[in-house]
Amino acid sequence: MIGMDTPSGKIAVVTGATGGIGREIARGMAGMGMTVVIGARSLERGEAAAREIANSSAVAPTAVTAMEVDVTDLASIRAFASAVATRFGKLDVLVNNAGVWFTDRRETPSGVELTFATNVLGPHLLTELLLPTLRAGDHARVVNMVSGFSGDYDVTDLQFRRRPFDGGKAYAQSKRALSLLTWGLAARTPETGVTANAAEPGFVRTGFNRNASGFRASMINFSARLFAVSPAKGADTPLWVATAPELAGVTGQRFAARKVKPDAFRDPAEIAPLEQACLALERGA
Repeated sequence: MIGMDTPSGKIAVVTGATGGIGREIARGMAGMGMTVVIGARSLERGEAAAREIANSSAVAPTAVTAMEVDVTDLASIRAFASAVATRFGKLDVLVNNAGVWFTDRRETPSGVELTFATNVLGPHLLTELLLPTLRAGDHARVVNMVSGFSGDYDVTDLQFRRRPFDGGKAYAQSKRALSLLTWGLAARTPETGVTANAAEPGFVRTGFNRNASGFRASMINFSARLFAVSPAKGADTPLWVATAPELAGVTGQRFAARKVKPDAFRDPAEIAPLEQACLALERGA
């Protein structure tokens, strides 16, 4: 755990923090004296998580709050970003933690493949909308949760409309895409004081694949019982990336086990088309 000398008085948003890694990241930040906003699809579950974290961290109930946001719903994201800006005026940390894995191909009501919507499009729009609020913060940080399980990337078929859908491939592609968006953001914000980094939590016992079934999902669940670490352990690296004083000003890096992990997939020729695809979907194209 990071020492308590981490500056307090900061505002942080963590998506997908009603359980698992996200809740432990929120817990760690609250324990450091930060005001933490749990971005939750279910406000009831978010408020329950906020109460539990406040109680376990011995902080004031107002130090941990829940606000409703569905990262698959662009209107919900826009309303959430506006509410955060209005309520707090600034933001010091944004952790894009929410993520899913589905066995079958599903779509949002607006027709976007659900894995891509949750793991890529939602974080992209939320970050872009919160950038002015982050710039108002104190050397703000964006931390995107990525995975060592990434690949199968095809910018011409981000939603698996042409390829046969495979839940594992869709998840792997989404994490590769989120890494690319991290590098793109880091390249665009060097003079703003906002940093952007990617963090791998490792193999963690969480419910991220609760919507998956079949042989691969069964094998992952079996392996998790044997080899996966706890959510608290999985939260260690992203929490460190989000708060460690020694990482002030560090941007455009990928971290695993508190160490920089080389990432060869940083070609600007790949980043720009992905950003353009996200913008087109966000504009309803």
